[in-house]
Amino acid sequence: MADSNLRRKRAKWARNSATGAVGQAAAAEKNRQHKVRACIVQALSRLGIPYGEWPDFVQVYYTRAQDQNHYRQLISLSPFQPPAFDRLNQSKEEWVKTADKAWEQHRNKFLQGCKYWIKVNVDEEIPQAKRTRGPGIELGATRAGRKRGANAPLDQRYEWTARHLVGVPLKEIAGADADASTVGKIVREILRRAGWARRPKSKSGPPRSVAEVSRL
Repeated sequence: MADSNLRRKRAKWARNSATGAVGQAAAAEKNRQHKVRACIVQALSRLGIPYGEWPDFVQVYYTRAQDQNHYRQLISLSPFQPPAFDRLNQSKEEWVKTADKAWEQHRNKFLQGCKYWIKVNVDEEIPQAKRTRGPGIELGATRAGRKRGANAPLDQRYEWTARHLVGVPLKEIAGADADASTVGKIVREILRRAGWARRPKSKSGPPRSVAEVSRL
């Protein structure tokens, strides 16, 4: 059975490769990239920045549905049947331990199967996503001196990025509550994850102030 499943998966993988389908690792990276881009677009909208002021490459992404494809690879597990509960000879606590152990074995068998498909080069290894920083996690901070803004909420980070994309200088984005170099580091990291690190020039004209963006 395992050999026949392997042959079917190999044949499907060969067809996908021949037709130029996106690889599994690349698809996972595309999904992460899309999530970051969507958060930037949401920040632009939340700030009330008109669509016409968005950089060209953001407009292209927003209007091209094919750029927003979300890839999935659903894998169905074999059915799990919990052990029977013998009310006359088991306590509820004893049954829970037995059921938990049975589920753990079932789950681990499935995960071992996933590792097997990677080992035989049917499935690709999916790199672990870099942890998204947020409140409680310092960026570039030390005990000697934490950078102001390194612990900013995620929504605020995306709003910093949105303002940067429409030409607001980092010093004005940071204001009195954050450090401009820290804000710049956060913004560059978000743009890198979005695949917009090397962005073309925006058509929005000269740099604008935070006050101008806030009035939109």
